[in-house]
Amino acid sequence: MRIGYVGLGNMGTPIFLNLVEYCRQNDLPAPCAWNIDQSRYEEMQARDNRMELKRELVEVVGQSDILFTCLLNDPVAEDVYRQFFASGHADGVIFVDQSSLKPKTSVKLETLAKEANASYLAAPVFGRPDAAAAATLVQVLAGSAEAKKVVSPIIVPAVAKRIVDAGEDAAKGNALKLLGNSMILGIVEMLSETFALVDAIGFDRVVYQSFIREFFPLYPFINYGDNICQGEFNRPGGFRLEAGLKDARNILSLGSDFGANITLPTIELAKKHLERAEEVCGKDADWSALAVALREQAGLPVAVNARAE
Repeated sequence: MRIGYVGLGNMGTPIFLNLVEYCRQNDLPAPCAWNIDQSRYEEMQARDNRMELKRELVEVVGQSDILFTCLLNDPVAEDVYRQFFASGHADGVIFVDQSSLKPKTSVKLETLAKEANASYLAAPVFGRPDAAAAATLVQVLAGSAEAKKVVSPIIVPAVAKRIVDAGEDAAKGNALKLLGNSMILGIVEMLSETFALVDAIGFDRVVYQSFIREFFPLYPFINYGDNICQGEFNRPGGFRLEAGLKDARNILSLGSDFGANITLPTIELAKKHLERAEEVCGKDADWSALAVALREQAGLPVAVNARAE
């Protein structure tokens, strides 16, 4: 069993390193990988030399039975997968696509895979880079039942703590990812609104966040609440504003992609605030930075520690 990986970003790098360790422990061939930015290849190989980092994308396809991908957006995913299928090496390969894409893109890629006699699984994950490093992600799988049976014993324990099977329709995998992210974005919007209110009425934001931690002891409330409470949106391993805006737009088109006419006013509002936050904080800040848009609207200083007493 040969494993490959394409897309060594904030999420892909720790996932791939865990797969390297899985292969070592199970006496499997050293996995291979490719990334468009190859400046960190030497650093990665210094950490663990049981990997093959390729200079050309198509080399990974030719050396993989199972090929994971984690790609920036839909256009990049379509371009990469078209190169896979044009390489002549995709026959029999199981592609496990951990990218967050529009459901209709997953369907398109699955169709191309079938034409190349390959299998495609829509496989987005829930969790941040620290969870990826700890192999405690929640892994969604949608697509061929036979392909899922092959990859599941690798994913748990090497990648995730559990798998959510979204069925055999590849579109439903990324539909679930967008539904889940819509809930998280709604929480970030709500926290941002209430923290702006907290400051506007002169309440102690630390006391408020202590209450949130006690009464809503869930990851989005705790971590994003801490970010907003402290005005700290540039911690390592955050969910970038650029990626958050992409997901917000995909969430808003999810209904129409399935032929449904539905409005999502909370997400519409959050998208507007994300756009303003990107203007103020830059695309690499954590998406909880949307709180700055609410502070601005309330006439508060954008920087939390600049609040007048």
